[in-house]
Amino acid sequence: MRLLLVCPSWGRSCGIASYTQHLRTGLSACHVESDVAVSPKTIQKFLEDHDYDGILMQHEYGLYYFNLVSVLKTLEKAAIPLIITMHNTDHGSWMGGQHLFLFHTKGKIVVHSQAAKENLLKAEYHPKELSITLMPMGCPDYPATSDSLAEIRDEMGLPLDRFVVGFFGFAASHKRIPELIQALSYLPEVTGYIHATAHPVNPHAAGEIYRECGISRHSPDRNTAGNVILRHDPIPDEKFGRYMKAVDAIVLPYGHHGTSISTSMMAHEALASLRPVVTSNAIYFSDLQEEVLKLPDSHPQTIAEAIDTLRQHPELRDNLVAHASRYVKENAWPRIAERYLGLLAGS
Repeated sequence: MRLLLVCPSWGRSCGIASYTQHLRTGLSACHVESDVAVSPKTIQKFLEDHDYDGILMQHEYGLYYFNLVSVLKTLEKAAIPLIITMHNTDHGSWMGGQHLFLFHTKGKIVVHSQAAKENLLKAEYHPKELSITLMPMGCPDYPATSDSLAEIRDEMGLPLDRFVVGFFGFAASHKRIPELIQALSYLPEVTGYIHATAHPVNPHAAGEIYRECGISRHSPDRNTAGNVILRHDPIPDEKFGRYMKAVDAIVLPYGHHGTSISTSMMAHEALASLRPVVTSNAIYFSDLQEEVLKLPDSHPQTIAEAIDTLRQHPELRDNLVAHASRYVKENAWPRIAERYLGLLAGS
């Protein structure tokens, strides 16, 4: 079996590209070959060179601002079962306008949360509810390492004898990193490790963190502020799980942002590290329940109290990890791939 995946951001630093790579890994575990096309021209070339059993199109509004119609026409001519995964849903202005073309195809629609599905159905132009499938975000399988915690923390520049709180992901204003830094300043007995990588779309977001916090930035990649270490260099894929496993808890205090509804891939990667995860109650985490400790808001004092509660109650940490472990097994990428294959089989 062979599938064609469509992802315009393939090969770039992008969450949709990461999703595509994870999905390919899951498909490979199911003994399914796949190729990735990025434009109408490359889609046509792949379709001419190979026979495909299905097409999985990754959709995010900004990725198809100019060429959506051309992409859909090329896919429609192929007359191959099509699944369109909508990584976010919106119905404002030009984004809602894309629905005119997206839902005239015969493709099935995948969303990652019930909130995203409900948001999609509110749009003036929307697919039939029965054509929408809820597919959870996948969770990676991080390989075991023979290195000790002491060795990994030494590599990261972290003390061994401290409770370490981690943040991982792209720097962005809605992720409330300054609030997390302030929360950590209330907890001198805790070390904060914030690895906020600069996003190519907004490379200045990391600098905005320093300005908002009123702290100086001496190095482009690594700085300290009190009990907080801030890093901005990209993390190699092979070290991502390794770094997350080296902290005692991961905190993602995102705020609400815009009108789009999407799902946090970073939360699922954090869960896969089997560390206790704290999130806000923002819509990005609406698909998660007992797997995470949810904050009622993203105020620094609220964040600090949650961190301190985790630090002082190992049984709470163990309970979160137990729930996370079950969730990760149920939504491992090979299982997500199997669900896609099941959808294609029913086309």
